[in-house]
Amino acid sequence: MRKIWFFFLFLFLNSSCEPDDVCSEANPSTPQLVFRFYDSSQPNEFKTIDTLRVMGLNGVATIEFINTDSIAFPLQVNASKINAALTISNGVTDRIEIDYLSKDVYLSRACGFQTTFQIHTIEVDQPINWVNSIEIVTNEVIIDTLAHVKIYH
Repeated sequence: MRKIWFFFLFLFLNSSCEPDDVCSEANPSTPQLVFRFYDSSQPNEFKTIDTLRVMGLNGVATIEFINTDSIAFPLQVNASKINAALTISNGVTDRIEIDYLSKDVYLSRACGFQTTFQIHTIEVDQPINWVNSIEIVTNEVIIDTLAHVKIYH
């Protein structure tokens, strides 16, 4: 009889756990803004950049990429505008300004909140040096496995 009582007590205590008590790796983190680089003479072809240095002008650290055709750029959750300098291997720099809105989305009790972003505009400061044009593919930055912005150079 005691064994049956312990069995029911175990079932009762085990059923009080909720599925959101553990935050798994499947739950997304705050996404980054993904840029893909394209050849301006052949707009459907990717074009790699030997060395790209991205320096945030709003206190964001410098990030360097080598031999890449895409980058993931972190946006600040407590800002609505960010300026960055994109410098390629020969020292030529273009400055961009990204205007966005951040929004917190509740995931679960264990995981807390995720910040998503809504991109309003991305502009290149004059004079334009190596970037020919910028196209926003999707304004919603929810996941960082898809390209959000195309840069033609």
